[in-house]
Order: sequence, then structure tokens, then C-alpha cells
Amino acid sequence: MTLNTQYKKTKWDEWEKLVAEHYQNQWYILIKQNYTIPWWELDLIFQKNNILTFVEVKVVDHIEGLHDYITQKKLWHLKRTIDHYLFNNPTDCEYILDIVFVRNNSILSIHENVTNM
Repeated sequence: MTLNTQYKKTKWDEWEKLVAEHYQNQWYILIKQNYTIPWWELDLIFQKNNILTFVEVKVVDHIEGLHDYITQKKLWHLKRTIDHYLFNNPTDCEYILDIVFVRNNSILSIHENVTNM
């Protein structure tokens, strides 16, 4: 791993930790971090009550046009990865997808339940 790659990985871990702590402070239980299938990953998976919350963490440069960071193709891939997770981890829980935008080590916004986008 190059120094630049290691730096990015360290920063990414910090951003995911920031988001994970936010959800855990809201009484969510972290089920899995970095669930990976070939070519795709779910950043964080939480459970609260009878709902699984899949969280995509997006690091952004600016706050205008946040929707530009999540394309329909990206949502399609996230949905397929969620389907894969649910197939391999059967549950009676409902599920939602949240997208959390992070910038400069702070959470800019949380878009909850974008499952049907």
C-alpha cells in the first residue's frame, strides 16, 4: 500500500467511525462494517428495533448538488449489494438505506430511507 493510499484509508476509517458513532449515539447497534462483495461494498449496517439500516458514507467537496454524488447507477449497485447481504443473512427485519454526506470531519447531512429512489 502506498503512503497516499494508506492516508486515504486512514481518513476513510475516521469518517466511517464518525458516522458509526453518530448512529450508535442514537441507539443503533452496529451489525457489520464494510460488507464487501466483488466490486462493491456496504459501508455500515445497523439495527434498531426491527429495522436494518444500511449506510453509505459519501465524502464530498462541496454542499451544492449533493444528489450528484449518488447516481441511479450507484443506487442500483447499493441495492444489489443489500440484496446479496439479505440473501446470505436472512432476517424478518425491514430495511432502509441512508446516505450520509461527510466533509471536513463533520456530517453535512443524512438522507434517510432512500431505498425507493
